[in-house]
Amino acid sequence: MSGISAWLLSITGVVLLSVLCEFILPEGQINRYTRVIFSFVTLFVIISPLPLLLNKEIDFSFPNYDYTLQEDYLYELNLNKLDAIQTDLQAEIEDAGIYNIKISISANAYSENLEIYSIYVELCDISFSADFENKNISEAKHVIEEIISYMPSLKDVPISYDS
Repeated sequence: MSGISAWLLSITGVVLLSVLCEFILPEGQINRYTRVIFSFVTLFVIISPLPLLLNKEIDFSFPNYDYTLQEDYLYELNLNKLDAIQTDLQAEIEDAGIYNIKISISANAYSENLEIYSIYVELCDISFSADFENKNISEAKHVIEEIISYMPSLKDVPISYDS
């Protein structure tokens, strides 16, 4: 008999709590939402002893999913980051007056955080704008290194050249 009285007491408590909240909260959207929430809670309290009556146990807990990072998504995301870094770097170098260079970035695109190992700059077909002061490869290397050092994701990344 104590089970039925506890059940009735919990129903009464939820109903009294919902009535109290309805009086306290102002009219409007919040009051409507609380009515809906309390009606679901009341319904849940009313049907909660049914599994015991049917001699079946129902687990209301959420399943423990093992959330793993999707490797394909990370790979595509990192490739897009690499492409954006390469495009930005190429644009910055061309803005400085150095043209026809090829940049390759060596990185681990499968890691959770993009790991950049090295930068390879090919200077075989290099050309300079009219504004570029010293039109030699050593000055171009210096300008390229300076541009790379200003990019936060490429700071302290080794640079190799092919002239």
